[in-house]
Amino acid sequence: MTQILGHGGNPSIRPFAASETAVGCVGLEGIEMSVDYTLDGDIAVITLNRPDVFNSIDQSITDGVVSGLERAGGEARAVVLTGAGKAFCAGADLGELRREYAEAGGPDLLSVITRSFNPLVTAVLESAVPTVAAVNGAAAGAGMGLALACDVRVMSSRAFLMSAFINVGLIPDSGSSWFLPAMVGVSRAMEIAMSGRRVDAVESHRLGLAATICDPDVLIDEATRVARGFADGPTVAYRSTRRMLHAAAVSSLRATLEEEARVQGELGALPTHEEGMAAFAEKRTPDFRSLS
Repeated sequence: MTQILGHGGNPSIRPFAASETAVGCVGLEGIEMSVDYTLDGDIAVITLNRPDVFNSIDQSITDGVVSGLERAGGEARAVVLTGAGKAFCAGADLGELRREYAEAGGPDLLSVITRSFNPLVTAVLESAVPTVAAVNGAAAGAGMGLALACDVRVMSSRAFLMSAFINVGLIPDSGSSWFLPAMVGVSRAMEIAMSGRRVDAVESHRLGLAATICDPDVLIDEATRVARGFADGPTVAYRSTRRMLHAAAVSSLRATLEEEARVQGELGALPTHEEGMAAFAEKRTPDFRSLS
């Protein structure tokens, strides 16, 4: 069982917790993080750790995940992102938002989104290594956007996705208005977003939003297994694949064909392609670890 919180007796697992600052860990001096980071071999596990508010997003969550992903890019080959307690991420901290509204004399959601939500989603999309969301419970509102930003989602049988924005009179944000139609089509995305209903694990899998469903007690093991598969692969090609597939969703076929040719030319000149071709010819598993 992969240890998420605490050292678990393994000196290679080095967490920073909510009670610690990130000084010396990821270079954000004086900022307390509501995020735990552990390193299990070459798999980084980043855990949102505000279980008392269902891991809702505040600035410490954003700063912690951004910092954790930066750190993982330098010492890991894949990331598992999950939540502590019963939820993956409940989205915006509405209690904190109400306090901000009171202090500012009204809502300033443009500032909140550009300060806290967009940097979080962008960091996941630009991760140097593949990301696997281990969705252990509710992924609602911006929490759904965070889960959908990951490359792959492994869901607990008790988990669900929920575009909860409509319930507070808002539109989907944190990338959800792009991810949902790109992944399930406009018609189904419209129904999910406008109803604000739960999309359980079984339906998520059927719609292609989840790669795997598993029992809650083996969720981290399963997500880590998926991540280890990525860890053996060509890191640069993974990043390029992510970028190409996301770009293709809003590009013309002609533009996509041109971009495919350009990127393929770059990747074809890398040692990872040479190794892949050699492994194919020699009927062996390619060794990408030493090359990317």
